[in-house]
Amino acid sequence: MKRRAKFGVWVMVIAALIVLFVVTGARRMQKEEVKSIESVQKAEGIPVDVVTAQAVPLENWRKFVGVAEGYEQVNLVAPFRTRVSRVHVTLGQEVVPGKVLISLDPYDPAWAGMNLQTARAGYETARQDSLRAEELFKTGAVSQQDLDHTRAATDGARAHYTTARRAVELDTPIPGMVTALSVNAGDYAASEQTLATVASYGRIRVPLEVSETDRALVQVGQPVRLAYGDIVLEGSVVKVALSADPSSRLFAIEVVIENGDRLLKPGMLVSPEILVARTDARPVVSPDAIIKSDGEEHVFVVDRSGPAPVARLRQVVRGIESGTLTAIDQGIAPGDVVVVWGQNNLEDGARVKIHEDLTASTYRATR
Repeated sequence: MKRRAKFGVWVMVIAALIVLFVVTGARRMQKEEVKSIESVQKAEGIPVDVVTAQAVPLENWRKFVGVAEGYEQVNLVAPFRTRVSRVHVTLGQEVVPGKVLISLDPYDPAWAGMNLQTARAGYETARQDSLRAEELFKTGAVSQQDLDHTRAATDGARAHYTTARRAVELDTPIPGMVTALSVNAGDYAASEQTLATVASYGRIRVPLEVSETDRALVQVGQPVRLAYGDIVLEGSVVKVALSADPSSRLFAIEVVIENGDRLLKPGMLVSPEILVARTDARPVVSPDAIIKSDGEEHVFVVDRSGPAPVARLRQVVRGIESGTLTAIDQGIAPGDVVVVWGQNNLEDGARVKIHEDLTASTYRATR
């Protein structure tokens, strides 16, 4: 029994020594592994991705969203409460100047309807008087002065009748497309109700609302572009509000886009871009390369003047941005090798190892 007890104790001691050996060995391996990574980076350099800075011109286009409207737009409005007797057009139909779109009931008991009948009768009477005066003038029965008075009265009666007729026969003064139609034959229209809208869209107007920050970048005359499939339509900024809307706190601006092929239709949701800034050719890099610290901005540039490449910290002044590129106004020159990945592991003078050169992919979009 004593021998068995002693044997059990020795087994436990040996097991404890094995566990201690394994744990200690693992810790040593971890320390050695850490030391080996540090030693490798110290010997070979911290891995980084770089680009060789190139000088290219940049343009900063800001995209906004709005609803297209015809450059010229006319609303046909009911002058009084009356019944719609006929609608002569359909939504989306192309119309020419003078085309009657909607006829209102000329026999409506409302005053305007009665005015039309009176105007029509007055014009017909004046026209007949004018014809008789013409015949009498040929025989010398009336003077030239009397004839001129009769003609003037006829012209006035015609103008009065035309005005009254247009109150119930609503036509368009401009060419374009019927972009809105809110009534059908037999409906009653309220006074001042918009019954139809005609828009001329050889040019498109797009009202936009922008923030104070964007408003500071936008000026009248700046170029505008709008992609429609593979086609790019061009235009310009025509209006910029000086004050914000009190309720929305946004600024109203307006752009006009040439639409000669009628690709854009009034009512379409569109996304015009405004050119808010451009630069001449200067060094550009990815904005990821820029490190911000204590209100200053820096990049790491690879210095190959010594026996091994090292990172040098450079303070920079950034310019405009365009997509994935940022112009650098001060701090680097074309040909400088700039770290774009791994820079957060660097300090000034640290040895580096170039893992990948991303120059070709970075500047592909600028060609």
